Amino acid sequence: MFPVVAAEFPSVSRLPSHSGDPVATEQESTARPVADFDRPGATVDRPTISSFAQWRILTAHQLGHYFRTQRFLGLLAFVTLISALTLAFELDAGTAAVQAAQLNRSSEYLSNFLDYVGLWIILAAAFFGGDALSTDFSTGTGYYMLVLPVRRPVLLAGRYAAAVVVTLAVVAVYYTFGIAGAAYFFGGGSLPYAALAISFGLAALFALAALSVAFCFSAVVRSPAAGVIVTLLTLYVGFTTLQGVLELAGIEPWFSLTYGGGAMAAVLDTDFLHYQAIPIGEDQFYTLWSAWVGEGAEIMLGYIAVFLPLSAYLYQRKESKG
Repeated sequence: MFPVVAAEFPSVSRLPSHSGDPVATEQESTARPVADFDRPGATVDRPTISSFAQWRILTAHQLGHYFRTQRFLGLLAFVTLISALTLAFELDAGTAAVQAAQLNRSSEYLSNFLDYVGLWIILAAAFFGGDALSTDFSTGTGYYMLVLPVRRPVLLAGRYAAAVVVTLAVVAVYYTFGIAGAAYFFGGGSLPYAALAISFGLAALFALAALSVAFCFSAVVRSPAAGVIVTLLTLYVGFTTLQGVLELAGIEPWFSLTYGGGAMAAVLDTDFLHYQAIPIGEDQFYTLWSAWVGEGAEIMLGYIAVFLPLSAYLYQRKESKG
């Protein structure tokens, strides 16, 4: 069947208008002819896709990648298993023992339970962000991805959004177990819901900061495995060790991301102390510092403001080499 071309049929007056009007005049239809696909060299007007639409597609594609590789489900299952075992041991110890250990306060229980949420976020940042950009420069699929008519900042934004979604999903599961345990041992009416909301907001900020650092490492290294390892070593081993050394020397580790992340649990601690000096000998003290809520939020925002734009800059300038 031969194609019908509007230019060859000027008497046709009801054609789709390019401006969105369902009725096109004869002059409009003849002024904008439709190409005949049978003619050599014919061209077709292709609709342009906005950057926002590309971002949505890339985010959905990256989420599907996390599910296909079992990376998200594996980490989620691991966090669920650890959380369930923790509650099982507490149930075995008995309600009275748990209440006595937590000073008969649900806030103390939640503060101690959520003290490990930073570890899960760092693991998620390494798994979901440590190789998010380096795959474009070390695998064959990356060569095809970078030649698509999509700007690199949009590529980065889509992958970053997907990593944030799956990281917060893991965090939400851990918070759910903590809240369930506190409600069981202390009653649902005793839960500090306002402080919990602030804590989860800080956890979201910490996830954004950790992923920003992970994406920056991923934009620097070419090996996906190296990006994951460097993220883990820096955010967990490096910052934790440096923080301990500085506290031993009596210096506040105000620049450490893990130090700022401590505010996630500290906001629930009713006996919060910003500074503690523990005597360890004659005229010798071991100092412990805990970030205020505002201080912790500022540290996390600072890491986001520095490392996320730096990730975009490095990713934009990096070349793919075969």
